[in-house]
Amino acid sequence: MSPKSREWYDERDRLEAKYGTPPFTLAQSLAHTLDVYSDAPDGRMVVTATSGVFGDGVVTGLSFGDLRELARKLNIEV
Repeated sequence: MSPKSREWYDERDRLEAKYGTPPFTLAQSLAHTLDVYSDAPDGRMVVTATSGVFGDGVVTGLSFGDLRELARKLNIEV
């Protein structure tokens, strides 16, 4: 799909109808991200801080499960 084609505008309109207006606050951004990735498993890493530093296969950072828990603790509705 080439930028600015009819299909490009149709896709943009479809996504805007699905997700609404762009988020402006941190809370809105977190809720929006979790909404867009609602099917992502809790264990999927979003931000990887280290990998293998603390042992083979040990990864630190933030997962979707961590973001969901953070949203719950901050009373952010997703």
